Amino acid sequence: MEMKLASLVGHRIVVLGPKLLDQEKLETVTLVGVDDAGIWIESEEAANRIADQFRVKPAGASAFFIPFAQITTILAGQQPEPRLAETTATAAA
Repeated sequence: MEMKLASLVGHRIVVLGPKLLDQEKLETVTLVGVDDAGIWIESEEAANRIADQFRVKPAGASAFFIPFAQITTILAGQQPEPRLAETTATAAA
């Protein structure tokens, strides 16, 4: 089965490698977009780390661009978990 990152937008994936994230461990992030040169992720943990480093208060959810050249590993299930909107709609039914 061929896997396409774009099909995982909105889902949680596990990433290793970028300096923005902890390089000593795998981090679970939300994939918010895929470009030709890399991925856009949302990570509260990374946002808090940057905010602490620069002594600023995080403004809430922040998206970060990670070039493919900086990514060592991406782990993702072949059957991603349902998106929040789909889960909410199913629960309401």
